[in-house]
Amino acid sequence: MKIKTLNNFYNDENTYIIYDENTKNGIVIDPGYKDEGILKSAVDDDINIKYIFITHCHYDHIAYMEQLREKTNALLVSGDNCSVNIGNPDINHSVTGLGYALSAKKSDIILKDGEEFNMDGINIKCIYTPGHTNGGVCYLFNNEKLFSGDTLFLRSIGRSDLPTGNGRELINSIENKLYNLNDEIEVFPGHGGQTSIGYEKKFNMFVKG
Repeated sequence: MKIKTLNNFYNDENTYIIYDENTKNGIVIDPGYKDEGILKSAVDDDINIKYIFITHCHYDHIAYMEQLREKTNALLVSGDNCSVNIGNPDINHSVTGLGYALSAKKSDIILKDGEEFNMDGINIKCIYTPGHTNGGVCYLFNNEKLFSGDTLFLRSIGRSDLPTGNGRELINSIENKLYNLNDEIEVFPGHGGQTSIGYEKKFNMFVKG
């Protein structure tokens, strides 16, 4: 399993491409990076984008999602509330962030909390982590690497004052879902640098383990 990180420097949003080295089939997580850039990065390594995974609905993580779906025919994967929220400009915050209403079609595949998904031997567990939004999820790949969206950051956590956010739920998601994972698991957040579960439990001033 290989990981490529694309960073949209305008809002420091991380878009990830995860792919199998043998089959070259890949997954894009949170396409807030321009679709042309994602496609070029995929072509550079002969990656066939099969799926798009969304951690939550905010515009900076889905800005180029529909363009990428159209150009790749990739299937969109998310949790249940996120599938609805991506099409609601009042929740995806697009008018404020982009200056226009961003709408999207619902997800092709909806994963339940704790449900697992497999692509070419890469196992992905969906973990519901509401708080930043009511549809926030994290994706755990091969029980080694966690893509945490805007739930958990390096020495920080996501905000909870936007539509459908809830501070108490956010803390609960981190304490009772993420901090129960192995300390060695690497964390790839939606913004900022990488970290680990063990590091955050020790040094995150907002939620300590």
